[in-house]
Amino acid sequence: MVILTCMGTHTKSPWFVGVPHDGPKECALYAFPHAGAGVTTVRPLCVELSGAFDAFAVRLPGRESRLEEPAETVMADLADKLAGELLHHADGRPVVLYGHCAGSTIAYEVARRLGPARVRALVVSSNPAPGSVRREPTFALPRPEFLGQVVADGYLPAQLLGNEELLDIVEPALRADYELVETHELELYERGGADPVAVPTVAVYGSDDHTVERAQLEAWSALTTGPFRVVSLPGGNDLPTSRPADLAAAIGEAVAALA
Repeated sequence: MVILTCMGTHTKSPWFVGVPHDGPKECALYAFPHAGAGVTTVRPLCVELSGAFDAFAVRLPGRESRLEEPAETVMADLADKLAGELLHHADGRPVVLYGHCAGSTIAYEVARRLGPARVRALVVSSNPAPGSVRREPTFALPRPEFLGQVVADGYLPAQLLGNEELLDIVEPALRADYELVETHELELYERGGADPVAVPTVAVYGSDDHTVERAQLEAWSALTTGPFRVVSLPGGNDLPTSRPADLAAAIGEAVAALA
């Protein structure tokens, strides 16, 4: 009889949520969701990846079971905390970091801190390379303008804009994540771009995603001194939830090829 376990490590952390799998794997994968989101948006992907990795969704403060905790708005502080938590949680194993949309920037900053000795690969999806595009911050705009930008970015369905009760719940985490990423990426842009990391990197995008251009994914090549590739998949901006099996296969194949 196979005993399913949700943890391949000896430690537990409020930052990481695993999925059932058939025993510990040699490598752990950590999935960072998009702005304002919790683990539910990357859980289908983690399930698909659990055959090859110990897959964990990253849960940031200010959402789901951590709703009462203050959200992080300073990238350096958050990345430092995540790197320390992840290093302990992975229990000495190599890791793959995956980030979707704004989660890509967080995953990249964690990869910078852990380095190639720990990070086997960085996989990003549906997000321009940090510091490659100038965008004025929108996190402090009034609700209609701010949420309009969130919809345009693909983080919120337009049909939810009339649900004030739901918006009261999701808006604080969205604003915090927008402040976190927008201020950081503007700083990177104004100083001339982000620093490269010696970690193999894969950039994935949906062929029907109108929120990002292929050239913006190719710009990730400047952020690594290791192997790099761009992968296009059928679908739009919501690959982890709409195409989890396709995305998982692409991640597995790309990581194997880069290794």
